[in-house]
Amino acid sequence: MRFTPHLDRLKGLNPTCNFVFLEAEISLLSEVDAACKQIMAAEEKVDYLYMSAGLLPLNGAEYTKEGLEMCMALSYYARMRMIVNLLPLLRQSPQPRVLSVLNGGNEQRMYDNDLDLKQHWSVLAAINHSTTMTSLSFERLAKLEPKVAFLHNFPGWVRTDIWARITAPDSSGIVWRLTLAAIQAVVATAMFLAGQTSEESGERQAYHLTSDEFGPGAWRIDAASKEVTNPGVLEQYEQEGGPEKVWDHTSRVFDRILAAQ
Repeated sequence: MRFTPHLDRLKGLNPTCNFVFLEAEISLLSEVDAACKQIMAAEEKVDYLYMSAGLLPLNGAEYTKEGLEMCMALSYYARMRMIVNLLPLLRQSPQPRVLSVLNGGNEQRMYDNDLDLKQHWSVLAAINHSTTMTSLSFERLAKLEPKVAFLHNFPGWVRTDIWARITAPDSSGIVWRLTLAAIQAVVATAMFLAGQTSEESGERQAYHLTSDEFGPGAWRIDAASKEVTNPGVLEQYEQEGGPEKVWDHTSRVFDRILAAQ
C-alpha cells in the first residue's frame, strides 16, 4: 500500500492516536458513499474534513464508469458528495471545518448551460468549472450550514510528483509524447525555482484547518494563506443565483448516478 510509509510516520509522531486508513476509488460516488458509511458508523463527530484528490487531465477527457469526467469527479463531485454525507457528523463538532485544496481565488466564467462539460470539455474548462463550482457551492452550503467553515484554498506551486506521474497513453503518437515530456521539464523547473515544499504546503493546510482566523462561512484562501477578497466573477454569479443553480445541478448529478447503482 502506497500510503503505508505515511501511516507509519503518523503513528511515530503520535503513538497514542488511533489512525484508521480507508482505501477507496473516490472518483466513484458509490465508493465515496461506502467510505463515508464506514466513517459514520465508527465516529460520533467530524471536526475537520480535508480534501485534495485530483489529477491534471492533459491526456484528454477520461470518464468514470459512472459517466463523470475524471478531473471534475475528483476535484468537485466526489468532494461535494463527501461533504453532504458527512454533514451530520460535522454538525456535532463544536468548530467544524471543511477544506478543499484546489484553486480558490481563480474563478472564471463557465459554460452555464453545460456545467458538466458534455459539449465543451477542455483542460482549462475542466479546471475552471471545478474551481468556480466549488466556490459557488461553498457559498450555498455556508448559508445552509451557518456553523461550518468552508475553505477553498489555492496552494500555488507545490513540489510534488503530480506532473511526473502523468504518462502518455499507449495510443499516443511521438509528437504528444515529446510535447508532454517538454511540458513536464518546464513545470519541474518552475516548481524547483518558485514552488513550496510539500512540507510547507502541508503546514499551511493544517493552519487553515485549525486557525481561528477562518470562522464559519465561505472562504477563499490564496497560496500565502490570505483571504481572497476580490469577488471577481463570483459577484455576478451571486446576482444571477449562481450558488443555487450550481448546487441544484450537483444534486441532480448525485440523484442520477446513484439511482443507477
